[in-house]
Amino acid sequence: MFPDKLRIIPLGGVEEVGKNCLVFEYKNDILVVDLGLEFPNPDYPGVQYLLPDISYLKSNQKKIKALIVTHGHLDHIGGISYLIEDLGKPIIFGSKLTLALIKERLEEKKIIGVPIKEVDKESILHLGNFKVKFFHVNHNIPDSLGLLIETPVGKVIHTGDFKFDEDPYEELPAEKEKIKKYAKNDTLLLLSDSTNADSPGKTISEKKVGEILSLLIKKIQGRVIFTTFSTLISRLKQIIEICKKEQKKIVVFGLSLKKNLKIATELGYLKIPKGLFIEHQEMKKNPDHRLLVLATGSQGEERSALVKIAKGEFFDFKIKKGDTVIFSSSAIPGNELAISELMNDLIDKNAELVYEPILGLGIHSSGHASQTDLEEMIALVKPKFFIPVHGEHFMQAYHRDLAKKQGIKEENIFILRNGDVLEIDKNKNAHLAQKKLAQLCPAVEAERVIFLRKELFEERKKMAEEGVCFLKIRKNSIKIRFFGLQFEKKIRREIEKKALKLFQKYKRRADFEKRIETSLKDYIASKTGKKPIVIL
Repeated sequence: MFPDKLRIIPLGGVEEVGKNCLVFEYKNDILVVDLGLEFPNPDYPGVQYLLPDISYLKSNQKKIKALIVTHGHLDHIGGISYLIEDLGKPIIFGSKLTLALIKERLEEKKIIGVPIKEVDKESILHLGNFKVKFFHVNHNIPDSLGLLIETPVGKVIHTGDFKFDEDPYEELPAEKEKIKKYAKNDTLLLLSDSTNADSPGKTISEKKVGEILSLLIKKIQGRVIFTTFSTLISRLKQIIEICKKEQKKIVVFGLSLKKNLKIATELGYLKIPKGLFIEHQEMKKNPDHRLLVLATGSQGEERSALVKIAKGEFFDFKIKKGDTVIFSSSAIPGNELAISELMNDLIDKNAELVYEPILGLGIHSSGHASQTDLEEMIALVKPKFFIPVHGEHFMQAYHRDLAKKQGIKEENIFILRNGDVLEIDKNKNAHLAQKKLAQLCPAVEAERVIFLRKELFEERKKMAEEGVCFLKIRKNSIKIRFFGLQFEKKIRREIEKKALKLFQKYKRRADFEKRIETSLKDYIASKTGKKPIVIL
């Protein structure tokens, strides 16, 4: 037990864009905010997703009062279906759409018995030593919420993912006056979204994006293939309105898109005119200029519909000259290479591309605040302490500088690592505890959660880059096989002879395997420039 100290423990989301998970602890009460996943970059070969290390929560299940989810993006909800049972199935609080997306993932995993309760911007929760209130923020998914967490040590405001959109599409602007009211009479701590902290100015309005897309789509004479994030409901809503206006039929490719469109429609967030959506078999009945394809794959995900289409592997749908592919999305850090490969494949199939970083068009609006809005949030709250969250450290460093400009003392700003423990006592003194509570690397492989050694990823990369050499030793002969290496037969024979000599030299030693492995690795390197993993 930690008397009279509020502990803030990020288990994910402060070293990367993804796997967001924040823990607030006071005495015997724990409040968890978000439980997301991260899409791995090339440093994690073979992995589907990365997850927060919840070892600390797993060993403190009885303290957990609730899991509160700020919104329905996978980097905030994606870990729930993999980890909620390890947490003892605590009650989950979230907005209507957020909970619907969580339920769908739990049902997909056949997980039952998880209590959930809907909240909105007017809700108030009493959870042990914590009192939680909410405020509406603009993001690029409906029902996004920020939090006011009242603790015995002081008030904490957590923005969630947000931007200040003064002219949002079919929703209200963020509740600035409520934030200001919540912050009145001293706020202890502000935790704020850092994703766009390196971007000057304001983030473009979602409504403006819709206007630009409408003009763009109207001009395209061939088929339009449109890709964006499958949870970006406001963007999908605008595409439906544009297609209705331009008399285009919509075909959907991608399971996640179909699921999210169904959920949003059932909850009343989308109204789809009868006959607007058609099956792909009906496409041939419509002229090209009357067709728009909605496809998953804006991040170049390996198994997504658009990637399969670009490779010519998606049923009978083929890219043809005259097709225009619109990427209404930005690259999640780490996905840049996959997106570039996807775009190259589409160009090779004679498609035209419209992509914001290339053309500078306002065809995508980030859901995250840029510098002007971030400064305004800090000015509204005026906290004593500040933690930039949701982003890599270079993003948080930009955010730190913005906070300093707003008058927050540098010693009161904390750029944390996953597993760090920040303690604040009742005298408003803050310090980092020495113990780090997130050391492991949980990952999803083949839909199983496994705890991987970080060295394992280095081994996998080495295997991919340097190859593998297998030796099968018999009494006076050695059979050798190479994987991931290619060279002339002459060199292969020389390596085999060297391996046999090494075996004869060291076979009577207790450490003969290690000696052969080391010497043969060096010999192969001298002949080929590659130093493969040698397995006896």
